[in-house]
Amino acid sequence: MTQEVTEIELAYIAGILDGEGTLVIGKHSKRENRCEAYRGYMAIANTHIPLLEYIQSRIGGKIHPQKKRYKDGICDCYTLSYSANKTRDILPKLLAYLVVKKDQAEVLLAFFERQAGNASAPISSELLEFYEECRVKIKRLKKIRYSYESPGRSELRKCSQCGKEFTWSSSNPMRLYCSNWCKRKTHWTRSNHRIAVGIPAWSGLSGIQRGEVPNLGLPPLTQGVTR
Repeated sequence: MTQEVTEIELAYIAGILDGEGTLVIGKHSKRENRCEAYRGYMAIANTHIPLLEYIQSRIGGKIHPQKKRYKDGICDCYTLSYSANKTRDILPKLLAYLVVKKDQAEVLLAFFERQAGNASAPISSELLEFYEECRVKIKRLKKIRYSYESPGRSELRKCSQCGKEFTWSSSNPMRLYCSNWCKRKTHWTRSNHRIAVGIPAWSGLSGIQRGEVPNLGLPPLTQGVTR
């Protein structure tokens, strides 16, 4: 690090890394012998250069513009990137304050721990398998999506069909039954009642809205020419 960083500054930078950063284990081939090699690093992307410059002044790194260009009216995006050695030094200090990327950071640190001391030595098949497992695990963690459902208000109510209690929630205020079976049974009961009392199936607006013409039992109209 360029200078002593306070715990508050580390917590702030961890929050930026959670929201705007990325942790990566890259896979590539060495040019000398074309063998597989793995490298871990981290980066923070943002359109606000003063923010990146502030983080750079606290924990170092290199700022460079991204190759991707955005449409007119949107600022170019810049990346504050860290080498593998720099990431290995900084990430343990940010780990305690990470929330979103904490699992990814733990995988990356485990990768660095196994990689230490094996940079120049030939990579065994067992080590390659571990590296690949870490790379895939981070990619899977990035694909996790979360959904939020407001808890709202809930209370116990009795089912309109069987009388059994169920948990009613304000997020679904129209729920009247404890299960889909009771809901279907109520529908069947009402349908059978309509048939028993002779209520036509077309009664109500639904049939008329579909364009169905009710059969009222009237004699058909005779077509002819009026003289």
